[in-house]
Amino acid sequence: MNEVYINRLSKFLPYEPIGNDEMESVLGMVDGKPSKVRRIILRNNGIKTRYYGLGEGKETLTNAAMTAKAVTALFEDGSISRMDLLACGTTSPDQTLPSHASMVQGELGTAPIEIASFAGACNTGMAAFKYAYLSVASGEKEAAVATGSERFSKSLNAEKFQSEIDKVKEIEEDGYIAFEKDFLRWMLSDGAGAALFQSRPNENGLSLKVEWIDMTSFAGQIET
Repeated sequence: MNEVYINRLSKFLPYEPIGNDEMESVLGMVDGKPSKVRRIILRNNGIKTRYYGLGEGKETLTNAAMTAKAVTALFEDGSISRMDLLACGTTSPDQTLPSHASMVQGELGTAPIEIASFAGACNTGMAAFKYAYLSVASGEKEAAVATGSERFSKSLNAEKFQSEIDKVKEIEEDGYIAFEKDFLRWMLSDGAGAALFQSRPNENGLSLKVEWIDMTSFAGQIET
């Protein structure tokens, strides 16, 4: 097995950071009313600012577009043609087909390369990480890129929650959103990161050696 090094890291965060007091101006207020739990959640999670790939008067950035920008930032020297594997993980792909990695490659406009897409819950970026790591460790690839990205804001807009409010109002005079759903509105945001894996460390500058990576699922033992 080859040794594996992370030789470059990059990120892309869309537009300017949004402070806590500005969040509802971007995401909107459900039923035209401020959230009753927003301040409690923000106080506990400690997050001060977020980034959203949307906003009034702004181009709406897709997950694939943000991820492509993060990958491009890995190769500021113009050497992206050396990339021979692109592994992408996300919980929020722009669509089911084509795959997220296919769409990112389309945004990049690269030559034919191997790609892999991972979707599901929170470990998708690490699944892409492991795929890239093993591809270089096996000697099959020389310059593998793994990405992790999310574009959740499209699911957090107030309009997405209005139908639930309308149904609840049929039963109760004062409607409310299930806490779990409102909780996510004040936790999640948008952005992308990328890492370049190679079998030799940088001649100049920092390299991070990957010693091991272990992933285990307990889905077969825990109730849904």
